Amino acid sequence: MVAFDETDLGIEVAERTNVCAIVGLFCALIGLVVPALVFGAIGYVETGGREHETGSGLAVAALILGAIELIVAVLTAVIVLVTMR
Repeated sequence: MVAFDETDLGIEVAERTNVCAIVGLFCALIGLVVPALVFGAIGYVETGGREHETGSGLAVAALILGAIELIVAVLTAVIVLVTMR
């Protein structure tokens, strides 16, 4: 089986933004940490392997925001537990 894509046929393929990267960034912006990290990671991996797909910046933003939110949530939980003693 021979693999080929549309560019081998001379057909222009429009670049599109990765859906997982968009969903990851949306989740990070509304505060859903785990889906932001998961979709951000999936989007980053997918944009690296596909030529006509963009969105790696969105995926990285989702990963960074999700990580910051996770750190803030853990620190807040630790502070609350320490002050309740």
